[in-house]
Amino acid sequence: MRLNVLAAVAPATGVCSALIFDGCDTAVFQLFVDTLAADCPAEPGKTYHLVLDNANWHKAKRLHWHRVTPVYLPLCSPDFNATERLWLHLKFQWFAGFTARTEEAPTHRLTSAIQSLFAHPQLVVSQCRVSAEDF
Repeated sequence: MRLNVLAAVAPATGVCSALIFDGCDTAVFQLFVDTLAADCPAEPGKTYHLVLDNANWHKAKRLHWHRVTPVYLPLCSPDFNATERLWLHLKFQWFAGFTARTEEAPTHRLTSAIQSLFAHPQLVVSQCRVSAEDF
């Protein structure tokens, strides 16, 4: 089974939003954008930026973005997305040496890992910090 995590992070505060799916397409991504928009407070004139790679479901014309503005990375440049360091941290802390003994184990482990991020926004901030020296 393959699990996909669709997530957004506010690097300055460490606030996260994430959903886990067993696949991804435009309909799944729209559900994520809808959830993200619902999580983002509506303030007059405020927009939210979501950094994305160039997956075809990120660019579907039928997507409704609400208050979210997509920002697409250049091709083949995942290192420009600060959350990539967060995923590396999760892989090292939660999945290094992990062997699933049941079909449900990867989902449970991933859910626990994501919940740990929600509970520790300062960790998210430290992992997603971007500075001029990074480029």
